[in-house]
Amino acid sequence: MKRRAFLRISAMAPASCLVRAQAETGESSDMPAFPITDTHVHFWDPGNLEYPWIRGSELLERPYLPEDYAEAIGDVDVEQIVFVQAACLKSQAMDEVDWVTSLADQEPRIRGIVADAPLELGEDVEPILGQLAENRLVKGVRRMVAGEKDPEFMLQPGFVRGVQLLGENALTCDLGIHRGQIVAATALAKQCPNVKFMLCHIGVPDIKNRQLDPWRDHVRSLAGLPNVWCKLSGVATAADHAEWTPEDLRPAISHTLDCFGFERTAFGSDWPVMLLATSFPRWFEAVAYAIDGCSESEQSNLFRDTACGFYRLVRDDGLPV
Repeated sequence: MKRRAFLRISAMAPASCLVRAQAETGESSDMPAFPITDTHVHFWDPGNLEYPWIRGSELLERPYLPEDYAEAIGDVDVEQIVFVQAACLKSQAMDEVDWVTSLADQEPRIRGIVADAPLELGEDVEPILGQLAENRLVKGVRRMVAGEKDPEFMLQPGFVRGVQLLGENALTCDLGIHRGQIVAATALAKQCPNVKFMLCHIGVPDIKNRQLDPWRDHVRSLAGLPNVWCKLSGVATAADHAEWTPEDLRPAISHTLDCFGFERTAFGSDWPVMLLATSFPRWFEAVAYAIDGCSESEQSNLFRDTACGFYRLVRDDGLPV
């Protein structure tokens, strides 16, 4: 089925129709039938590094380590993990990279690291990026700007130059932004055509209040740039934590796929932050529900191949990416 036709039919069909169709065909939305890649995982230990943003959280202020992740994923077959910086103190950013690199010695599924770096330093960030690039696990950088008050923080000359240096060091750029910053991110990506960008959490649409505009138009404009990809992660967290259903998430997921296609969209969990709203298996099932009816190649792109290509990961089966 063609992608646009699938998305149009999927968006109109009630859940009962999908369940009935699965029953009639004998097919299930529990897929894919191959190991997947999780492009957005955090590990932290407050006894090792400091994470001011989790202080006071009964759920999050505790260690979350690879063994906890292994238990959390349940029966989902995760083959590869991309660790994304977890917002420790800025002064500890390189310590975080070293710590996760040591974790990878015991957890071979950790195949990539997206580190933190002060990109706003411009040319002065070059030594830091050079050091990061020497670590084979470091694939890119995420400088979180979601908390910055200036909506055009990313467009200051120093920041733009810092991002351009990512490309010169063969590093990608994860966009840690909120929906009000997508326009600025689009302008940034236009100024950095040699840098590959990954939009985290589909740009954090307001799913909870069912207000997807102007997010829809902003995401479509961003997706029009060939050097931008999107991470299908953090979607349940953008919904009502206690009351969301898979149907609540499907419009935003469908729009994301319509804009970026399966070739530029990659699955991610945002574990353990996702635990505020969902378990790992439930999120996985919600994604499977939203894309029910897609082809095997589309599944492969979403759950594995897009991530392998973007982050330059080595698959266990040895196939090229």
